[in-house]
Amino acid sequence: MPQRALIFDFGNVIGFFDHRKVYDYFAPRLGMNGTQLGGLLLKRGFSALLAEFECGRIDARTFAKRTMAMSGLVVPYEEFVQAWVDIFWLNESLAEWIPRFKSRGYSLVLGSNTNILHSDHYRRQFAATLDHFDRMIFSHAVGAMKPAAEFYRACVEAAGVPAGSCVFVDDLGENVDAARQAGLRAHLYTDTPELLAALRSLGIEVPTQ
Repeated sequence: MPQRALIFDFGNVIGFFDHRKVYDYFAPRLGMNGTQLGGLLLKRGFSALLAEFECGRIDARTFAKRTMAMSGLVVPYEEFVQAWVDIFWLNESLAEWIPRFKSRGYSLVLGSNTNILHSDHYRRQFAATLDHFDRMIFSHAVGAMKPAAEFYRACVEAAGVPAGSCVFVDDLGENVDAARQAGLRAHLYTDTPELLAALRSLGIEVPTQ
């Protein structure tokens, strides 16, 4: 059994997401379109607010309250949450390979910059795929986001093997570079066939179809 670990990002790797769905849902109530609402939030500091939430520094209700105040939106918290989490769909081309890697004995770790509302939701939504993972490292739980070194240390600890025995897969170049600096092998995800070829070149047993 290979003493190696595969660490996958969630967003735009295991599953896709689009924040514009949230903006498009709420924008008409504010007399604007989704692009305008997204631009307004960006101008008013939403990126910093989201980072606070995804580092676990504020709770979900505080995040919702501050987001609504930032935009001028007034809706019940439950409606805000429903729209906020309804942004994901599965990357079917990669999801089908997850149980195959598991069957080869690899330790599977999910390593995601995310917030508690999103992670709780997609763990349920994609349970058929994510239940194959041994551990899940979420930025909101460990208090650090990629590309911070602390995040990669948490992933390696969860994997239970040395950093050099871990392959980290992410869709952002800066996160891949930081993983390599932390001693992990890493690959930038663009599509599944290219990833499978890269994993083979790294010595990972990629089962046949």
